[in-house]
Amino acid sequence: MSDKNGASNNNSDKKNGKSTNGKKAQGKKTDNNNGKADGKNGKADTRKGTAEEGESLLSQVIHISIIVVLTAILISLWNTYQEQLEKRRQCLNPDHYETTARNASKEDANGRPVVWLYGDADVPKWLDLVTVFNDMGYICGGPGNEWDVLWTHHAPFAKPLDLKNVVNSMEGHQKVNHFPGTKCITEEVLDSSISKYIPSTFVMPRQKADFLKESKKPNKVWIEQKNGASMVKDVNDLDLSTEGTVIQEYIANPYLIGNRKFDITVYVQLTSVDPLRVYLLDTDWALRVAPQEYNPIDYSKPEQYITDSYVTPITAIPELKKLHIDMKHNTKQSVYAQLKFFDNKDPDTIDGQIMEAVRDVFVAKRDELRKALQGYIRPNLFFELFKFDFALDENLKVHLLKADTLPSDIVSELADKNEEHKEIYKQALYAGLSLTGVAGVVPNSRNHSAEDVLAMKVRDCDIQAATDRCHLPICETCGKQECVLCYQCTTEDERFMMKEAYLEHVNRHLTRRIYPERMTQEEAKNYDYHKDDHLAPRDRLIREWFRGKCVEEAYWCS
Repeated sequence: MSDKNGASNNNSDKKNGKSTNGKKAQGKKTDNNNGKADGKNGKADTRKGTAEEGESLLSQVIHISIIVVLTAILISLWNTYQEQLEKRRQCLNPDHYETTARNASKEDANGRPVVWLYGDADVPKWLDLVTVFNDMGYICGGPGNEWDVLWTHHAPFAKPLDLKNVVNSMEGHQKVNHFPGTKCITEEVLDSSISKYIPSTFVMPRQKADFLKESKKPNKVWIEQKNGASMVKDVNDLDLSTEGTVIQEYIANPYLIGNRKFDITVYVQLTSVDPLRVYLLDTDWALRVAPQEYNPIDYSKPEQYITDSYVTPITAIPELKKLHIDMKHNTKQSVYAQLKFFDNKDPDTIDGQIMEAVRDVFVAKRDELRKALQGYIRPNLFFELFKFDFALDENLKVHLLKADTLPSDIVSELADKNEEHKEIYKQALYAGLSLTGVAGVVPNSRNHSAEDVLAMKVRDCDIQAATDRCHLPICETCGKQECVLCYQCTTEDERFMMKEAYLEHVNRHLTRRIYPERMTQEEAKNYDYHKDDHLAPRDRLIREWFRGKCVEEAYWCS
């Protein structure tokens, strides 16, 4: 029994041994398989890591490449900008005048007009003006070569420029952007005796007594102008002692939009003094809007009154922003729409008042301007741009605040103003240059005389007016008023004057004539010419010429 049991145990041990050995073998096999799997996984992880590293490296390379390309583009653009900047600076550098113009003339077979810009090359504000002339096809020139237009910041007739000899030797094709003597408009105080649209104005201290008498009237608000700054003050705080201080009545009942006060700026062009011819850009205005709501008794907030230091764009007024931005109304159209459709007021009288106010100023200063023009050989080679600032009261009466010559202001306006104002300034500049023919000048490099150019643009037959009577016996001796416009009754100088007026009317672009006055055909037919008896002969003649052209064709009436 025991032997059997032992045998049985031995057999069991063998089986168990085999089983154990099998399990060990299986374990080894499993371990081997796991090891192989781990190895494969490790290789896969390695390949994955390598791929990720490759993708990361590629991404970095792409990013670096993009940065390099963008940097190269920016550097290229910057270099281009600097080159253009340097070219524009050279336009203001006398050392480059002659070379620049000579080289440009060689390169351009057709020739281009030449502008002589007399300014400070270190003033960046001038550079946009250079661009405007470049865009009109001009190249830069100067005193050492032929030029078509001289544009100066200051009037060139006295110090610091003192170019009177240059101006006096100008040829018929050349133009300069100032008239002699316009300081009587831009630097002298415009008083209320000139026009009913000018508020009461007093110069201290010589008119102190007159001011104190006027200041006793109730409900008066005053603005002090001193050292180039303007400020509304209580009457007791005004400086009545400093020489040259100007005290002007402030419009205490202004028309408000969005409870804010605003000023209107219009642009004016003087093209001739003898005879007097004045034009206005009447399609748009520039607007200066007070940044704070208006409260006329709070002098602690000068921002509400609009002085030279406080200007915000039209878009600051929600009522005008939608019209200006969404509806694409210009500034003037926006104000007119607000007046007419939202405030139930009639804006149609505003234009007439503005024109009358500007006309009053030039008529009042006409004799001073003509006196300053004496001694110049060619008095027809000047032109000048102005800006006139107006306030509007709640009854829609306009009040003329001041007048400035635009060339002293345009360079800073082009450089500093917000975009909506910059567009208006550029348009005013281009309209003014178009009116005088500067924007479409035939360059002197074509070797045409001024007379040849004039003959190409306008003929003797184009300027004829009163053609219904010049062939009649009554006009054979030219002794009658009805015959003053007939060819046989006019001199060569008078016909030249008419041709200039003819070209201005054709080239007026967005400007409209305000002197001689616009009128309807019916008004022209029935005009009593004796009303002009007090005028100088050339003024009488040019006014009669415009009326004669108006009677024949309505195109000439305005």
